[in-house]
Amino acid sequence: MKPLQKKKLLLKVGTTLVLASTISTGVAFAGNPNAKEASAEMKWGFKVARQGYWQEALMRFEHANELTPNQPRILNNVAVAQEANGLYELALLTYQEGLSLDPNNSALRRNYTRFQEFYASYIAAPEMADDKGGQDAQKDN
Repeated sequence: MKPLQKKKLLLKVGTTLVLASTISTGVAFAGNPNAKEASAEMKWGFKVARQGYWQEALMRFEHANELTPNQPRILNNVAVAQEANGLYELALLTYQEGLSLDPNNSALRRNYTRFQEFYASYIAAPEMADDKGGQDAQKDN
């Protein structure tokens, strides 16, 4: 991926994450004794993601997910951070996991749809390069 394309992707990802961060996380944590710590992890993750520290954001979101598992909003943010870190296969699985828990979550569905479009072109690009008449790496003996 070219640096400019990667920069545009990260900008889109960051915008999506910032929009997701405006949604209150309190409802997702109701009744869980780890809710306060998970909420703090989410807030810290949003803060560092806005600054471009995606590895730190991913670590925070994953920790929030460990504290309060199976929360589609958290899984959405984990997937966005995985995507920003280039962990595309993991992001795909995480989006799918979140949607299996809440198929009607509009933010999750929107991010997943956008990711699918990117991922399809990301996967297709190397395949197209292989089909441009290049020689096979193996020699015929």
